[in-house]
Amino acid sequence: MKTEELNDSSLTSIDEVATNGDIILVVGLEKRKLQVNSGVLKNASKVFNAMFGPHFSEGQNLPGNSPKEVSMPDDNADALTIICRILHLRNDSIPDSLTSSEILQIAIAADKFDCAMRLKFHVAQWLNPGNMQDILELGRLSVASYILDNAWAFGQLTLAMIVRSKDSYIPLADEFGDLIPWKTFCM
Repeated sequence: MKTEELNDSSLTSIDEVATNGDIILVVGLEKRKLQVNSGVLKNASKVFNAMFGPHFSEGQNLPGNSPKEVSMPDDNADALTIICRILHLRNDSIPDSLTSSEILQIAIAADKFDCAMRLKFHVAQWLNPGNMQDILELGRLSVASYILDNAWAFGQLTLAMIVRSKDSYIPLADEFGDLIPWKTFCM
């Protein structure tokens, strides 16, 4: 990750998750800018605590005269935006429902940054399958519940897959085999 001081020309398209935040996360290939508070992130996650601590360049010279940019090109911008909004208690800008793909991306990012427990109540709402019948959508939610260690939702979602879908489970192994142990699909 690369850090640099924010300059005046880059102030135009910043999502102010925290209005007076000391960090600008530059996320994904689209380089979405999220102004966040490093203290909030440090309290929510051991990964962020280490990243913005004194032993990494991202944590050096905080707070400065202006927010510091932290490049995160390998992360999903939509997922990290929602996670940061939840962590900063920005409930006014958190969607009530998401697609199964969006939920899976949030689960992957929450696992990477070790902050899944902080998302618990939002995730519980999002993991509800409703009347969903598509095997891949149910599979995405099942994998998300597995990654987020939500056993109850995993049980409900896998039951929904068995009862509602007449499709083969083989596409699940192809799409999610690197996210969840293959034995999960074969038992």
